[in-house]
Amino acid sequence: GKDWLGTSWRSFNEAREFARDLRLKTQIEWNNYCKSVEKPDDIPRNPRKFYRHDGWISMKDWLGK
Repeated sequence: GKDWLGTSWRSFNEAREFARDLRLKTQIEWNNYCKSVEKPDDIPRNPRKFYRHDGWISMKDWLGK
């Protein structure tokens, strides 16, 4: 889907797979990663808000813990 800025986002499953591959352990690590230049533009900083109707369970699930 696209947000109001016209950004195309990865599907929930693709984005979650990407997040899990990072092997981050906590919300703090995720937040720090999102502030880095490494985060792709098509991965939302706030996946809970963006994917709340598309499969979101928890940050633990998002990170694969």
